Formats: sequence, C-alpha cells, structure tokens
Amino acid sequence: MKIIFANLEKLDFRNTFKNVSVIDSVDQLKNAANEDVTYVSAISEEHLKVVWNSKYEVYIPFTELTADHQMLGWHVYFDLENYPFYQKVKGMIDKEEKTKGVFRFRRMVKQYENNSLLTGDLYVLSSLLGEPQRIQVKQTAQTVIPVHTIILMDFGGGTMAHIEYTVTNQERIELEWSGIKTILEFDSDQMRPILQGSKASLPLAYSVDAILATAQKVDQVLVNRLNYFSKLFNGGAHT
Repeated sequence: MKIIFANLEKLDFRNTFKNVSVIDSVDQLKNAANEDVTYVSAISEEHLKVVWNSKYEVYIPFTELTADHQMLGWHVYFDLENYPFYQKVKGMIDKEEKTKGVFRFRRMVKQYENNSLLTGDLYVLSSLLGEPQRIQVKQTAQTVIPVHTIILMDFGGGTMAHIEYTVTNQERIELEWSGIKTILEFDSDQMRPILQGSKASLPLAYSVDAILATAQKVDQVLVNRLNYFSKLFNGGAHT
C-alpha cells in the first residue's frame, strides 16, 4: 500500500486520476488496508511514527528527508519536478536534439523554506540540464530582509542557468528557456500554464499522479547529491 505525506494545500485533486483517500487521523491510518487506494496524509510527526517500519510504501517531500529514511527504503519527491508547467518545459527541452541554451529561474519563497527548496531545485535542474561544470553562489546577509540569492550554473557546451531566490511572504515562480529552436516562458503570478489542456491546472499545485511518477527511492547517491548542493550555501561557496 502507498501512503503519501504532503502539504495538502499543494495537491491538485482535480487533476488526480489515482484512487485516493485522504487520511485525517491516526486511527484511519492504522486501519487503512486497501491496496487499490493511494492514501494521502498531511505531514505530522504523529503520522510519520505510525508508518515507521510499516507495511506502507512511503512517499515524503525531500525536505523531510533524514538519514533513517534511506534505511527504511522510503521515497522522496521534489515539488518543482511535479508542477505541470515544469513537466511541460522538461518535455519540450528533452525533445531538442541537443540541450543548449540559457535557463532563467526566479523563485520567491518563504523564510523557513528557503535553503531546503533551493537545494531541491538545483538537484532537479541539474537532472534536466546535466552535470554543472561550474557553480557560483552569491548571497546577501541572512539577517537582512529580503534575503536574496543568485546562482550561476555553467553546464558546458553553451548551456547555462541563472537562478534567483528571494525570501518574501509569498510564493511565485518565473522561468524562461532560450534554446536553439525553442523559447519558453512561465510566470505563476499570471496563472498562465505554458500549454492549456482540457482541465486547467493550478500553477503552483501538483497531482498525486505526478508524485508517484517522479518520486525516487532514497539511496546514497541521491543523499550525496543533495548534500553537495546544500553545502554550496554555507557562505556562498564557489565550485
């Protein structure tokens, strides 16, 4: 059986096609036994304790990852990778004969989420664009609001990424991809997905289906990669 822990406000149930049941209490979680249902729960320490060493196939946001989860065989997912607009961008970039261009990514985040989300975004973007040959990080003082971070990533072969983060009281994502034959733009504040389907997707929400499709089992390779990107922000390191 599958259990997904998530921020329920981020989930787009309108565009979820899996058979889903939302768990509201510990008793419901303990008694859940339908293998044809994907159970979904808000993240809480109490609920996480119930599934520790349990029969469940567990999925958590990577921001909740600890050293114990690798031993447990849990799966992690990244919010950026699950957003419909990112999936469409990834699909269009993957279709290009050679990934060559400039990726510009701007994100406004909340204070308590800043570095963890930034680490995950760098992991996701490097999975799309390749192994970065050079990374440069510049940060303003963490005690001065708004906190601003700029990351320049050079992937070689004419592919670069310019990433900007600002700590604020709202969430917003803007991206641009200027490739050889393709130019893509997205701004969540304007609520305009790149491609409109029969069902409009919320710009900063994602489906349960997307989580199950993109989640990765925790292993040492993934942990090492996340640690590598996380350490870049200790004083604005250069590599």
